Amino acid sequence: MDLNSWIAIWTFLGMFVLLVLGMPIFICMLTGAFVGCMLIGGPVFTLHTFASAPYSVASTYTFAVVPLFILMSVLAANCGLAQAAFTAASRWIGKLRGGLLMATIGSAAIFGATCGASIAAAAVFSKIALPELLKYNYNKRTSMGCISTAGSLASLIPPSVGIIIISILADTSIGRGLVAGIMPGIVLALLLMLAVGVRGIFKPQEIPKVDVTYSWKEKISSLKVLGPVLFVVIIVIGGMFFGVYPPTVGGAIGSVGVLFVAAISRVGWKVIRESFMETVLLNSQIFPLIISGFIFSRFISLSGLPNDLMELITAAHMSKYLLMLMVIIFYLFIGCVLEFMSMAIITVPLIYPLLMAAGFDPIATVIILVLLSEIALITPPIGMSCYIVATIAKVSPEEVFKGVLPYFAMDMALLCLLVFFPKIATWLPNLFYGLALS
Repeated sequence: MDLNSWIAIWTFLGMFVLLVLGMPIFICMLTGAFVGCMLIGGPVFTLHTFASAPYSVASTYTFAVVPLFILMSVLAANCGLAQAAFTAASRWIGKLRGGLLMATIGSAAIFGATCGASIAAAAVFSKIALPELLKYNYNKRTSMGCISTAGSLASLIPPSVGIIIISILADTSIGRGLVAGIMPGIVLALLLMLAVGVRGIFKPQEIPKVDVTYSWKEKISSLKVLGPVLFVVIIVIGGMFFGVYPPTVGGAIGSVGVLFVAAISRVGWKVIRESFMETVLLNSQIFPLIISGFIFSRFISLSGLPNDLMELITAAHMSKYLLMLMVIIFYLFIGCVLEFMSMAIITVPLIYPLLMAAGFDPIATVIILVLLSEIALITPPIGMSCYIVATIAKVSPEEVFKGVLPYFAMDMALLCLLVFFPKIATWLPNLFYGLALS
């Protein structure tokens, strides 16, 4: 490797030192990018980059999709759609052994089609499902672990904020990325339910069989509460699938759809106002990360580090699966100290080109990176989903981390399936977009 690549490596390491010292992540990225650009590009290039990049990023039309889908997610979380999904699912499968946990997983998948943010989903179901699970003597640790992991379904099933962010960073089709998350999301939901069923067989004291019976009339009537959820899913995902409007418009349509549902459900103005305020606060935290991440990625591209790393991998005759294994280990490691947004913005500009050069499918790779980033949300010591659940349940995070282990294995199983069978992710977007072109 040449001098520029070594500058990038040492700058990367220096940035992590600043993180350990407690500096905000966007300051760390800006500092690293500034030092690196000065050493490689000189003061003129550096000043031009820092002067133009913030405006060019913030004014890009593509980024309008981020605040709009975040608004949709917050509104969906606050307007009772999760409660509706959980009520319907629990009436249909709640009587089975582990049925309430399976209902939590199923309703998290349904809610994910209106939310798109895994941490929001984990928070909502901690409030809705956990009291019911404890009421029927489900093991608290197992229940919290399931809720933490089920929240990640919202990151796969569209509209997913995670898929949108990584698609933008990787410069791939947002529409294809969103469609690609559907099948992996369904597979993960089934795997998590399988984990619940198997655990119920070997540890029935942790996952009891609930003696609650609902009539067919009650079951069918419970499906009515899913109407608002299906309405939002159809107008957002259906519109994007069939080319009625692009993904950048889908967030706006979805937000209006959730507001319409809120109006019909007579949700108070206070809830709506607080949802808009929460959205503003979330975006004020996200956009400094996005802007600093793009400046940092320009520096990484300027250094030529991705090309040098690919040359080293080629010279070492490393298989693409060994490279993917190294990427997985890397993500599991940095996931212990970084949350999703920071990790994605820092790593995708470096990791994605390497995986593309190694021969992985671009759309499947987006889903793999999203899943890896979500797995980080349930890994200690800084698994944000686990911390959210622990805070709401008023227990130590260690208790939630212990309960996550069986479901963590299912996440890893899906990861392996996506690596070796990428068509799980690519089949549906190829089908839909193939039909659209025909």
